[in-house]
Amino acid sequence: MKKRLLELDILRGFAFILVVVEHTLGGYSYSKDISTSNLFITRFIYTMSKPAVVIFLALTAMGLVYTYYDKFNLKSFYIKKLKFLVIPYIIFSFLNIVFLKHTDRLKSFIAQIVTGNAAYHLWYMAMTLRVYLFFPLILLIIRKINKKSILIKAGFFISYFLGYLWLLKNNIDITNFLGTLIFKNPDDLQQRFINITPVLWSLYFVVGVYIILNYDKFKALILKYKKIVTALYGLTLAYNYYDEIRDVIGNPLPYIKFNYIININSRILSILFFYIVSAYILNKRKILSKLLMFIGKYSFPAYMFHIVVIQYIVNNYHQTKNLYSPMLLLIETVMFTTIIFYVINYLPYSEYAIGIKSKPKINFASVKNSFKHIFSLD
Repeated sequence: MKKRLLELDILRGFAFILVVVEHTLGGYSYSKDISTSNLFITRFIYTMSKPAVVIFLALTAMGLVYTYYDKFNLKSFYIKKLKFLVIPYIIFSFLNIVFLKHTDRLKSFIAQIVTGNAAYHLWYMAMTLRVYLFFPLILLIIRKINKKSILIKAGFFISYFLGYLWLLKNNIDITNFLGTLIFKNPDDLQQRFINITPVLWSLYFVVGVYIILNYDKFKALILKYKKIVTALYGLTLAYNYYDEIRDVIGNPLPYIKFNYIININSRILSILFFYIVSAYILNKRKILSKLLMFIGKYSFPAYMFHIVVIQYIVNNYHQTKNLYSPMLLLIETVMFTTIIFYVINYLPYSEYAIGIKSKPKINFASVKNSFKHIFSLD
């Protein structure tokens, strides 16, 4: 049995927190009646959180390849993903529609599922489902390329990257063309189905594949040059932050128009930076590492349900324009969603609803001991 890569569990916890930051501090940072200082603070945190999706996608690649590269059974793979991925996604799509009061979408429920339109954040789930659908073919390609010489691998990646860059630059024209070609006069959901193709995000899946296939070398190299990586990340973060606040400060500095290369490098550096932070926390911050692993374990159902929790808190507790309001909303959302699914996990057959293997039974002593373990130093 392969060893568990605990730093990736911590990184998964980070990714979920970053998603919640986007959906709490992100909206607040663009409010028109908050103070300038609060705007600058929250825009900065929001800028850091924006690569959450690419981190999740890289983690998906790492998890899939790490698990199935050496041994893969087509039938068991699809059965497992149907039980623990597709069924929970369908259930949470229904719950989001009901709790967010979009019941008109139940009339076209299947279309909502395949387009991730049950709630605005579920586009990611609909997109990654296609990755799982085609993963056997993807795995076959990965295995074949990985056996080739370095020269052939480099040639493949350069060709792929140039094609990916061209696709990004022309993605609107291409997706509109495909929508018209396939559906003739596509409605919003049909065009959305085309727009959320994983091809447009595939580079970060490829990054995850490269990391996991060369994991020991990657880890040693990235930790050796962590200061350089952090400095480069800081530069791209400063660039992105400057772009986020230009509507407030204008253009006091020379501004580089949106550049795909900078954007791609920024996202990849974000993956590397948060990996470095995760590795550091694993080795140096025991309590925090256990907490982030706990959050990471329940990040799958928590991701799908956290918007409902946010809306419940916003609708039932007074929100102010002070900074503490979105910060509390962030903390409460992460805490409540994680605990909700920790408790649900004790219910029989809950794995079919939340995609996580059920605990044997509710044992309050066990629950207490689990929380003590999370916050212990041992």
